Amino acid sequence: MPAYYLLFKVTCKLFTKKQSKQIVIKRPKKTISDLPVECMQQIFDCIRDQGEGIYSALLVNRYWCRNIIPILWEQPFQRFSKVYHSQPTKYLKDRSLRLHQPSNNKLLYTLFSCLPEQDNQTLAFKLSQYRVKIPKSQQTLFNYAYFLQEFSYKDLELIIISSLQRWYTNSLLHDSFYPQIHLISTALCKLFLQRSNLQSLYFEKNFAKLDIPNFTEIDNKRPALSQLSHFSFTYSEPITTNILNLLKIISNFCNHITSLEFNLKSADYNIDIRVAIVNIIKSQYKITHFSIENISSDVAEPIIFSLKSNSFNLLSLRLSHVQLTESCVDLISQFNNLNSLTIDNCDGLSNEILYSHFLPQKLIINTLQQDITLPLLRKFGKNLKFLGLSIYYDIYIAERLLDFCPRVDKIHLNIYTDVALDYEELKRKEASWKNIIKSAYPHKNIHLSVDY
Repeated sequence: MPAYYLLFKVTCKLFTKKQSKQIVIKRPKKTISDLPVECMQQIFDCIRDQGEGIYSALLVNRYWCRNIIPILWEQPFQRFSKVYHSQPTKYLKDRSLRLHQPSNNKLLYTLFSCLPEQDNQTLAFKLSQYRVKIPKSQQTLFNYAYFLQEFSYKDLELIIISSLQRWYTNSLLHDSFYPQIHLISTALCKLFLQRSNLQSLYFEKNFAKLDIPNFTEIDNKRPALSQLSHFSFTYSEPITTNILNLLKIISNFCNHITSLEFNLKSADYNIDIRVAIVNIIKSQYKITHFSIENISSDVAEPIIFSLKSNSFNLLSLRLSHVQLTESCVDLISQFNNLNSLTIDNCDGLSNEILYSHFLPQKLIINTLQQDITLPLLRKFGKNLKFLGLSIYYDIYIAERLLDFCPRVDKIHLNIYTDVALDYEELKRKEASWKNIIKSAYPHKNIHLSVDY
C-alpha cells in the first residue's frame, strides 16, 4: 500500500472521529498540523517501512519534517541490516549495490557536520595527509546524532569504506584504507557515545586486521550508554585491549540491558573475556533474553550461573554449541518463566531438564541425542506455538507431534541423513515430511520449513 494512501487513510479516520462529535458548533478549519505530536508520530510509524515515500514527506512542511527526522535517524545504517550480514551469498549483488550508493557518502558528510568544531578540525587535519577532505563543521538543522537509537559498528565500517572508495579515483585494496577507517570511526563513535540516546548496540567487525577505537579515551559516555537495552557482541578475531575495554565500559555504564548476546570463537573465551561477560551479566537489573555460543564446560558454568540473579526475569534463553554440565542443566531447569528455549548442538543435555516448571511457547532443540527428543516434546509440547527440531528421518516422531504439540502452528526441521543425497531426493523427502505434518494436523495450516 503506498505510503501517502496509508497516511491519508489514518489521518481521515482520526479527523472523522474528532469531527463527528462537533456537528452543531462550527469551529475553525482543522489541518493535520493541529494534531498532537504523539498522534503524528503514530501516523508516521505506520509508514516508516513504506519505502522511499517517507523521505518525500519531509518536504511537506516544517511540522512534518520535525516529526519524521527522528524516525529516519533512529537507524541511519539500516541499509546494511542484519539480514544482509546473515545471508551474504544470497544478497551479494544487492549488498554490492547498497555498498556503492551515493547516499552513503551523503550520510557520512551529514555525520561529519554534526561533529563539534574542535573534533571536526582535528579529524580534518589527520585525514589531510591521506588526501581526504571533509566539510567544515557547520550548524545543522537538527542534532542528528541525538536521534540515533540503534548502532551497528560493522555497518559504520561499511559506510566509511564505501565513501573512501568513492573519494579515491584509483582502485586501492581495503588494507590501504585502514588508517582512515580507524580515524573516522573513532571520531564518529565519540560523537555517538557523547550525543546520542542508544537503545541497541550491535558490535561486529567487518575488517579482521583493523582494531576498534579505544573507547576509554572517550569522555562522558554515561548519557548514551545508560539507556542501552540491547547489546550484541559478535567477534571472531584475537582479543585486543580495546575489545576488553569496551566490555568493561558496558559493565560499568550499562545496567538496564534486557537482551544480551555473545558469539565468539571457542578459543577466544579467555579468562579476561569470561570475567568481563560475567560482570556485564551481574550488573544488569532485568535480563529477559540471553544468548551465547561456542563455550566449553569450564566457561559455561560461571557464565550460566551468573544468570541466577536474573532467573525470575529471563524469558528467552539460547545456547548454541555449549558444553553443558549437570549443574548447568539443573540451573536452567530453575528458570521458571522461560517462554523461549533454544538448545542448539549442545553437549551434555540431560533428563534433568525434564524436571523444570517452565512451559515455553517456542522450543528449538537441535541435538542428535534422539533418546531425549520425545521426552522433551512430551514435557513441553502442550503450550508450544513454534517447534524447531534437528532429527533423523524419523516418521515416528512426526506421527506423534499432534499428541504432544496440539497448539503448534510453526515447525522448522533440520533433517539429518546418514548418506549424501542428491537434490531431487532431498526435495522428495521434504515433500513427504510436509505430507506427514499435514496429516498430523489435518485442520490446521501449519507453516513448515525444512533444512538439511
